Amino acid sequence: MKKAIFALMVGSVLLYSCKATQAKACPDEKTVKENLSKLVNRDFKVVSLKPVEGFGGLCEVVLKMGLKPIVVYTNAEAKNYIVGNVFNVDTKENLTQKTVSKYMTVSKDVLDKLEKSVNMTYGKGDKFVYYITDPDCPFCRRFSPMLKEWAKKNNVQVKVILYPLPIHPEAKPKAIAMVCDKKGYDHIHKNVNTKNQCKKGKEAIEKNMKLMQELGISGTPTVIGMNGKYIVGLPRSTDELNSLVK
Repeated sequence: MKKAIFALMVGSVLLYSCKATQAKACPDEKTVKENLSKLVNRDFKVVSLKPVEGFGGLCEVVLKMGLKPIVVYTNAEAKNYIVGNVFNVDTKENLTQKTVSKYMTVSKDVLDKLEKSVNMTYGKGDKFVYYITDPDCPFCRRFSPMLKEWAKKNNVQVKVILYPLPIHPEAKPKAIAMVCDKKGYDHIHKNVNTKNQCKKGKEAIEKNMKLMQELGISGTPTVIGMNGKYIVGLPRSTDELNSLVK
């Protein structure tokens, strides 16, 4: 029986039909990293490399650039790469998204670094999440009360990491002042007096900005759970938040 899987690529759609044959061997990680380094100008890790089942000769490569997993496809020679989604026509399953979801986690080392960057907390409990937010982020302003309500209902502690984005020029002095004046959760998105730009506050926010850049976090809100799972942007449901503390 023939199986059809198609790959969606930028600007074009290729339709593949192939017999279920044994996939050719995939290239080694060293070769993939060397070749991809010619195309990618950021540091990355190859975290997974395996054949795509039922798609002879195609290999799935999972890269990590900071937090973000990126899936690309190549063959045994590792000279050409496909960026896009692979679907199974029979099951209508997005195989690429399935892989991305699997690797949407951070390591314990990253969690340890986040713990050292916490600027304030809300609530108490054995469960916790890290809430990365910008004082002037409109989406964060909408989300913060929702997160507070969810945390209170579920006995989850929210550990706030202030991360002023470059697109909000007034956010950085606000964040610094909040650290200097020891403001709490309810002041994150309120107008604050930015006069106090103490050394401790400047160092803390600069440290946060550097860490977020290293992790590849470029947007807020970002919520990272105690189990390493994370959400970038507004959660679609409380179930998504619940998944961070299971």
